[in-house]
Amino acid sequence: MTEYNLEVNKKDQVIGKRPREDFYTGQYIHLSSHLILFNSKNQILLQKRVKTKKWYPNLYTFSVSATVADETYKECLKREIVEEIGISMPIKFLFKYPFFDKKDKAFHAIFTGKSDKEIKPDQREISQIICINPKNLKQDLKQNPQKYTPPFRQGMKIFFKNFIKNVI
Repeated sequence: MTEYNLEVNKKDQVIGKRPREDFYTGQYIHLSSHLILFNSKNQILLQKRVKTKKWYPNLYTFSVSATVADETYKECLKREIVEEIGISMPIKFLFKYPFFDKKDKAFHAIFTGKSDKEIKPDQREISQIICINPKNLKQDLKQNPQKYTPPFRQGMKIFFKNFIKNVI
């Protein structure tokens, strides 16, 4: 069965639906939702994408990442939190930014949440989970950027510059 995702233009206006596979060409713009998940120690949970992912395999990224089908950014993320890491929690929208490269073009909505619930990673999506102190993450992003997805690197730059003090 073909999965469809929303296509948008460069102004983030919905054009219509397109088969998910079309977005892997880098020719069309889609919508993505992401979670920056903190635990009670104020560590950020990161997931390592499985090696079979078409976009950025084997790289670390947000706690949860998803492409938006026929739903809002928030609805998408709430559904994916349960599917990818097996928990639920209140989430808060922080910001949205565009990221366009040769592989992937998307508007990325960033949410944050806090939980100490046991993570149950979906093995089809996630090969590893780590928790990291924000200061150490910021330093590692500078020293080892190749370990992280490009949209994550860009999103975390915005987060560290504008939002970290309001979240922790």
